[in-house]
Amino acid sequence: MIVDLTETGENPTAEIGRDAVYFGVSTPDISAASASPSGGEVVRYSTPTLSVNISDDDLGTAQGEELTLTWRVDGSVVDTTTRTSNGTASITAPSLSDGNHTWSVTVDDSYGETVSSTEFDFEVQHVEPTITALSPSDNTSLSTRDIALSANLTDSDFAFEGDELTAEFIVDGGVVGSETLTSNGTASTMYTMDGGSASWSVRVSDTYGNTVTSDNRTIRSPSTLTIRNVSTGEPITGSAQVTAKLYSGELIFTKNTSDGTIDLTGVPVERGYIIEVTVDGYVTRTVAIESVFEQGDVYLLPETADTVYQEMTLNDQTGDFEASSTVLYVERPIERNGSLDWRVVTGDYFGADSVFKTTLEKDQRYRLVIENDDGDRRELGAYIAAVNGTAPLDVGTIQWQAPKGDTYQWDAFVDDEMSALRVMYSDPEDETTDFDIVVHERGNASNVLFESTATNLSSFQRTEPLSQSELEQDWAVNITLERNSQMITIDEPISSAASIRTPVPIDTRWATLGGLVLLVALAAAFPSTLSRVGAVAVVSVATGITWLGWVDIPMSVIGLSGAVALLGLAASFNSY
Repeated sequence: MIVDLTETGENPTAEIGRDAVYFGVSTPDISAASASPSGGEVVRYSTPTLSVNISDDDLGTAQGEELTLTWRVDGSVVDTTTRTSNGTASITAPSLSDGNHTWSVTVDDSYGETVSSTEFDFEVQHVEPTITALSPSDNTSLSTRDIALSANLTDSDFAFEGDELTAEFIVDGGVVGSETLTSNGTASTMYTMDGGSASWSVRVSDTYGNTVTSDNRTIRSPSTLTIRNVSTGEPITGSAQVTAKLYSGELIFTKNTSDGTIDLTGVPVERGYIIEVTVDGYVTRTVAIESVFEQGDVYLLPETADTVYQEMTLNDQTGDFEASSTVLYVERPIERNGSLDWRVVTGDYFGADSVFKTTLEKDQRYRLVIENDDGDRRELGAYIAAVNGTAPLDVGTIQWQAPKGDTYQWDAFVDDEMSALRVMYSDPEDETTDFDIVVHERGNASNVLFESTATNLSSFQRTEPLSQSELEQDWAVNITLERNSQMITIDEPISSAASIRTPVPIDTRWATLGGLVLLVALAAAFPSTLSRVGAVAVVSVATGITWLGWVDIPMSVIGLSGAVALLGLAASFNSY
């Protein structure tokens, strides 16, 4: 069979030979101008997109064609793709480390034509995190042992392919805490510091291998107790023997000091201490320091001061303050920097015998506070050391004695068993012409528990029930009275320290029974001929034991009984 072929047109796509038809083949083209990255760029992604325009005249013709693209990064093949049309070819590079890199592509067509691009360079770069606003700031003096270390962290990579920041908090070279953030924000950790100073910083690492560390900051907690003269406030620089124990009884140290200071560096300064200090010329002191954060001084009393020996006995009627686990703080008003503050001058656990022994300055006003190991505190109030002796400290019942030279008396106390507050007043000479009383929350005069007014009275008694929340509050009493044409004001906290007295060492129920039996026995002791005298005696004794709290007879009943007894006695005199 014979085939005749004839070329037509201006640009034939094939050539006719003697024995065959020959089609032309074109070489693929790589457009360097369209390459991305094309050279010198900074890329913010670790897996950047590599792209370039590829064209070949054979694509889309009758004979057809397929291009094979071989992609290289840093000289190594990372991917192979194919194309059957002109256009942009691209791949996603594998994860690359930060730094300089190169890429290229080689194109092979179906007819053996090959072409390679030049190498394009670029840099992968992730921004380092930024650390700002460290807290506490440099050279901060702490007011608490447990503190929050924090810093603000920012990273612009969060806006691109994301990041993860790990912040490590370093104190004196050791990591004390860490936190991880996935967005800009504040990282923090809690740290418990001992006495002295510490250097801290923050080290932040991101996902891409960047690590930055902040400048060091210094924090300080109290680490020194100053030994001072309680009379002058001046430091005592003589040689001092110091023994320190934790409240738990664990010995911390025994040391000598000659500069008037006690170094507590490295000691947990927020814990309670019992410090015993001996200095020549001063009374040896045992001082309960609740926390160096609260008080950084130890006050000693000069031996030349007029002193009295005191034994304070704990008499707990609440069951909350066991002697062996209750600390007594004896506080004294001391002026420092122009202000007068209550400062602990001595104190310790009561111990198994419920007694705290100490030497105080005579006629000096003190304040007594007790605290058990559970943290429950009770302010017992003011105390004046006047003579050598023993002072019972009653918890739950607080009583006052009448001032010396006065014949009127008052009493106020919280009766925990009755859940009530009891107030009594007595003027045996009937010289009180006006009487006003207000019981209110201590420190809040507007919170009035009750108030009452009376005229021309010889006695007053009131029992006010208390709710559970009211039992836990501190109360104060304000009494204004006119007696012998003199105005007298009594303004005292009901939680004041108990006066020195002798409580009945038996259960209150037995005391009540004993009191009633005493009254019956007294009445029976008088013969019929002296019955009226016996009535007066019984009323007098009933008044006394009611005042002592042995029995609870309303004063109104006692007053009426007394009036009847006196009328009977007067009638017996008139009959003679």
